[in-house]
Amino acid sequence: MRWIMSEINPLENLRAIHANLETQDQRDRILVEIGQCSASIGAYKELENIKAQYSETHRIEVVGCSGACFSAPRVTGLGSLEISSMDQDFLDSQTRYVLGGIGDIAWDDIRQYISIGGFQGLAKALSVTSEEVIEIVSDSGLRGRGGAYFPVAMKWRSASSQKSDPVVLVNAEEGEPGLFKDRHLIEGIPFRVIEGALIAAFACGSEEVLIYVNAEADLAYSRLDVALQKCQNLGLVGKNVLGTDFSVDVRLFKGAGGYVCGEESTLINTLEGRRREPRLRPPFPTESGFRNQPTVVNNVETLCNVPLVLNFGPEKFKSNGTKDAPGTKLLSLSGNMPCRGLAEVPFGITLLTVLCDIGGIKDVNDLSGVAVGGPSSGILPIGSLDLEILPGVIDGKNVMLGAGGIVALSKDTDPYEATIHLSKYNAAESCGKCTPCREGAPKIVRILEDAKNSTDRSGEFKRLEMLAKTVNAASLCGLGQAAGNPLLSYLNHFSKEQGD
Repeated sequence: MRWIMSEINPLENLRAIHANLETQDQRDRILVEIGQCSASIGAYKELENIKAQYSETHRIEVVGCSGACFSAPRVTGLGSLEISSMDQDFLDSQTRYVLGGIGDIAWDDIRQYISIGGFQGLAKALSVTSEEVIEIVSDSGLRGRGGAYFPVAMKWRSASSQKSDPVVLVNAEEGEPGLFKDRHLIEGIPFRVIEGALIAAFACGSEEVLIYVNAEADLAYSRLDVALQKCQNLGLVGKNVLGTDFSVDVRLFKGAGGYVCGEESTLINTLEGRRREPRLRPPFPTESGFRNQPTVVNNVETLCNVPLVLNFGPEKFKSNGTKDAPGTKLLSLSGNMPCRGLAEVPFGITLLTVLCDIGGIKDVNDLSGVAVGGPSSGILPIGSLDLEILPGVIDGKNVMLGAGGIVALSKDTDPYEATIHLSKYNAAESCGKCTPCREGAPKIVRILEDAKNSTDRSGEFKRLEMLAKTVNAASLCGLGQAAGNPLLSYLNHFSKEQGD
């Protein structure tokens, strides 16, 4: 269904909702950051202690993790517990666009979210036509942030041009190791996720949104559920959104688990109760996806950009990043660095700048390498850290940015062992549908392990290179098509310097 411009003023309706939500509690706020990261090291206990001491004198609010996971559990609003200089350097070195508001507003307070511009992007979208919304997103140059970086407007336009009504599917599976950006967004600002999905549905002419959350992300799921109920109660989801003719149903689902479920056709299969394995293409999901309907699959980070593009305009979005890669990217920082957590940076920044200015690394010579992009990518040596953070392959060979996972390897971590570890993960996560991945990925691991103690690996490396390229070229889905990348990146960057 294509939506036309409404005569009702959605912005006025949004202002009325906000006015009715005004609070009379003017006490000073104490903010306790709780996400899955801080919950694991006692944040809830810290919250109870603060409530016991200050509940009568302060307004105590639970907010999402700001991304400074390394200093969790973080509390602000109490003089002696204010953020440290290391925390401040970590936050000030970023360009916080999508992360704006996280750590500053209560995750479940829709009034606070509206106060920082929340749902204004939706209201502005509902004030124009669906086609105009797609054009605005197209003008911004926004690409997907799940790893493939496909133009968002192109996907929406493809789905909206089909004969039957599309379905919008929010991919919050995030099963990749070393990645936690989508979970942080959902836990910290779930209303932005919902708002982005609603705009996508309006643009595509959809009346159905499905949000697919990783089965182990219990906190993210529960917070999204609470936020969704609040949106429904206020008329932001359901019939006649903000008083317009636009109506949409939003439902939550828990994923089936597994790395391969992040692949969009596999995700659709599991929603339909089928095996977690990819589908042959064509048809593409935008042509025939969930229940054979046109289906738009967008990543959480992708959708969190959308309300900001609609509210502040394409030019604001393009003021960050590069001409060919506008905007910012969330990076999950982990491994051997002082400041581990979630950071937001403009495209075009160098990996070295991220590691030193944000990650807090004083000397990169303390590292043996940096794994970028997860198990579907590879490892870079410290001599290649001046590469830019950009969509796709960043070293011109096999190392991809992917969804933005960055793991710093300590000096005593052997890149060869790390390559085996990544290759083992790919082999274990293969769904088994196609022969190249099912048989080839485990064989890569076996040859790597057999050659571990060899004094001359040249023969094995020739076999491995051919095998890895074959697996990448002949596999069915993105997992198999990148299963050989860790090995190929090792051959490109490390085999000569280690005398192999």
